[in-house]
Amino acid sequence: MGFLESLVNGASDAILVASPATGKIVYANPAAYFLFECDTNYLIGKHQSELHPPEDMEFIGKKFQEFVVTDNYLETRANILTQNQKKKSVLISSANLFENEGEKYAAAYFKDLTHLDRLREIAYEQSHVIRSPLSNILGITNLLLEESKPEDKNQELLQTLKVEVLKFDEAIRRISDKTII
Repeated sequence: MGFLESLVNGASDAILVASPATGKIVYANPAAYFLFECDTNYLIGKHQSELHPPEDMEFIGKKFQEFVVTDNYLETRANILTQNQKKKSVLISSANLFENEGEKYAAAYFKDLTHLDRLREIAYEQSHVIRSPLSNILGITNLLLEESKPEDKNQELLQTLKVEVLKFDEAIRRISDKTII
């Protein structure tokens, strides 16, 4: 195996090569088969548009045309469909057009963003779903503190509860800030 072939086959991102003239896939690295959750016969010969959900066709068609007419690095976020028709979020990056045996080809790199979508969902849950009841507990604690007398034996417990709720809220905020991408 040659140096460049080793680099492409060992890449963690999916790499697809298509003919700009036909839009058909002519090469896919091993990571592409993993990303598309398919066997080795699935990708080669498919039109690039067949790899995306029908509702994305207009957008994908425009992006493919942009990718195959420029030498500039381009990237776009898109959805792909696996062989089982499961939708996945990806970042597609273009490469310069290249020529092989007189034919032009376009390569694209597909980075799986599924894990980032999950992180966004977790961040939303942390910042909205969990913090909302926590804010309610803090509000009720403050009301009880205002209504209690300084000599009330529950005053100290309510102060402790308030401090712990604020610590919990701050911990959730820090986690959410680290999770947001």
